[in-house]
Amino acid sequence: MMSKIYQKKILNLSMLETFLVFLLVILLDQSCKIFVSKIMIINNFNELKLMPFLNMVFVRNTGISFGLFSEYENFGRMFFSSFSVIVGTFLIILALLTSNKLISISLAIISGGAIGNAIDRIYFGGVIDFIDIFIYNFHWPSFNLADAFITLGVFLLLIEPYFRKKIN
Repeated sequence: MMSKIYQKKILNLSMLETFLVFLLVILLDQSCKIFVSKIMIINNFNELKLMPFLNMVFVRNTGISFGLFSEYENFGRMFFSSFSVIVGTFLIILALLTSNKLISISLAIISGGAIGNAIDRIYFGGVIDFIDIFIYNFHWPSFNLADAFITLGVFLLLIEPYFRKKIN
């Protein structure tokens, strides 16, 4: 049987790991957006072809996913910024209090993505999207690393029950 002190140390280490994942997601997202912004400024905001299916673009999305609700400039900025901060804060608190490691990390990834996009909304007035994936003339709406992290976190949450069944 584990001692209470040992259990508390494990819990604190798990919480620290979760919080570090949260911070890493925000750091990677914001660093990439700054790096891409500098590249795009140098190239006069012209799209850059990176691969036959991948371009780097610069889009300031003032709405939500796929540019929905972009017409609500200041109200949208305040509302979506506040909403992202509230959801991101709630999710990181939930992640820190969750004992299931995969759920905790998944929530931290989603929370970091939400906060990363909230930082953009507050600072730039919209989310900076720069990844353009396409096949021939079909382009997926541009997105950023925060969006990719949110998607990854949701995917991990969806497959977590499968892993729980495998372990049991």
